[in-house]
Amino acid sequence: MRRPLYDELVPYYEVIEGRDWRGEVKLIVSILRENASETVIDLGCGPGYHVRALSKYGFKVTGVDISMPNILFARNSARREKTHPEFVVGSYYNYRPRENVDACLCLNWSIPTRDDELHRFLRNTRFMLRVGGLLILDYERVSDIVWKDLGKPVVSSWNLGELMIVRVSVGQMISNVLHSRDVYILYPKRSRPRIPNEAARYGPRRGSNSVRIYVDSSYVRFFSLPELRRFAFRSAFRLIENHVLPRNGYKRNYAVLKKVA
Repeated sequence: MRRPLYDELVPYYEVIEGRDWRGEVKLIVSILRENASETVIDLGCGPGYHVRALSKYGFKVTGVDISMPNILFARNSARREKTHPEFVVGSYYNYRPRENVDACLCLNWSIPTRDDELHRFLRNTRFMLRVGGLLILDYERVSDIVWKDLGKPVVSSWNLGELMIVRVSVGQMISNVLHSRDVYILYPKRSRPRIPNEAARYGPRRGSNSVRIYVDSSYVRFFSLPELRRFAFRSAFRLIENHVLPRNGYKRNYAVLKKVA
């Protein structure tokens, strides 16, 4: 499924997401080091922030993502930063590394929302890991659903100098899955805006520096800890830790699953 957030909006992804990137990397590094993990695969790596950051810490990291624009952006960013991770276009349902690794990541709520697809993802991830290897994933708890925000437009904006980005989001719950419809408006700032003539006043202005609009949909599943433990058990994992980081008034949970023999 094509998504503007993973295509046209890739250069702005890290700003739009508004994560505590440094705090998140610090947490992941501490978990990896405590478990003597050296080789890591980031499944659904997006533009590659975590991959590049972990590479600077000395980990051997591979980023996997189905979006070619994401992978191209990640490679170019790594080249500018003089880091040397590997980036691969592929699906986390069937990607297999040349050798088993110590840890896998799946962040930004990238885990599947359907039971059958989640089991498929966990089974394939298990094949990538050595015995005792870790899977670190982030998720939202059912108890953290902010019901008062559902069905209401939530407006966010980012001033990037020559560009203003505005996002209007409306979310609704389908069972335990949040479906969010996001409209992104990219408004270029011009020092001398021109008043359009009658022909251009209502018609599209193709090939110009006019406003760009993209519509994006996302789905995020909410879990309880007992539910995650059951999914882990059925795929020969054991949930060993759960960490929480704040995110703009909300909470982001990080589950650490360990592959059992």
